Amino acid sequence: YQVLTSFLLGALILCAIFGNACVVAAIALERSLQNVANYLIGSLAVTDLMVSVLVLPMAALYQVLNRWTLGQVPCDIFVSLDVLCCTSSILHLCAIALDRYWAITEPIDYMKKRTPRRAAVLISVTWLVGFSISVPPMLIMRSQPRSVAEDRANPTQCQISTDPWYTIYSTFGAFYIPLTLMLVLYGRIFKAARFRIRRTVRKTEKKKVSDSCLALSPALFHKKPTAEAHGKSWRRTAEPRVLPLSVNGAVKHAEDGESLEIIEVHGGSRGNLPLPDTPGSAPLFQNRHEKATEAKRKIALARERKTVKTLGIIMGTFILCWLPFFIVALVKPFCPDSRFMPRWLEDVINWLGYSNSLLNPIIYAYFNKDFQSAFNKIIKCHFCRP
Repeated sequence: YQVLTSFLLGALILCAIFGNACVVAAIALERSLQNVANYLIGSLAVTDLMVSVLVLPMAALYQVLNRWTLGQVPCDIFVSLDVLCCTSSILHLCAIALDRYWAITEPIDYMKKRTPRRAAVLISVTWLVGFSISVPPMLIMRSQPRSVAEDRANPTQCQISTDPWYTIYSTFGAFYIPLTLMLVLYGRIFKAARFRIRRTVRKTEKKKVSDSCLALSPALFHKKPTAEAHGKSWRRTAEPRVLPLSVNGAVKHAEDGESLEIIEVHGGSRGNLPLPDTPGSAPLFQNRHEKATEAKRKIALARERKTVKTLGIIMGTFILCWLPFFIVALVKPFCPDSRFMPRWLEDVINWLGYSNSLLNPIIYAYFNKDFQSAFNKIIKCHFCRP
């Protein structure tokens, strides 16, 4: 058990350190990545790197030995760092969601406000909230009667305070409120993105119809001295006019202030120009523009599917990693009987939350082509060259 657990947890820690370190290095070395949105991702990577370096090694030791061996003071430090870094990591996800929401709903106004200073304010708020949640455990333990403090100081255990009021305060501040905020923000982001994509499709379709109506078939207008044989005539006018669709789908075409005006077209001309909707006839206005319109439609639908997939991955991963942990954290103080769930399941749920620090750089950076290019440069040591 100890060998297998040490191997698995060691691999998780090393991968988390490597992944988050690569994100930080990419933003620091690649000038094209140095913008407000990536500053938030970089700060998230720094936070997850702190989790990987400061918290996970002690958590892994506690897990492998199945008892706490480092004493009470390191236990207090461990618990405080655990709550601080994990809470800050979760709140960073909220800050990223908020930044994306402002960027997509107020694209013009927010571009003026999207400054490094604003990013610094968002980052500072995440750490202040995390600090306000991580400090109370030590204060609560110190204020409790000595017998309870001594019981919590059991050298074989190191757990966060199970005070009911603190549990409600910490779980809602660290997870349930951020989760609700993220669901609302990403829901509105999806609606806004879908609206803009579909509006673009509608504009393209309207332009297609307009261009089709304004298109002119060359077969309609052959300059002839007379047109008595066909019962029609044509004349030039100095004022452009828009005519309704004629019997065979053709209208006059305005160009350079002049227009050709159809005076009369007898039904006999329909035999020369097939109707676009006639079965078996070739489309009158089939051209490259229609193919381009169809291509734009497919691109827009692909973008909408990608948006759904991206938001689904972000929220799905976050909920999968942290929801079980915070359900147990909220219920446990009110169910003191340790037999309400197996110990192995509690350990799995605990490390599932920690694994979010490994998955964050994959979700927010590795799927980004700019980051992929920077990672390739780092791997090939391009930045090492003088």
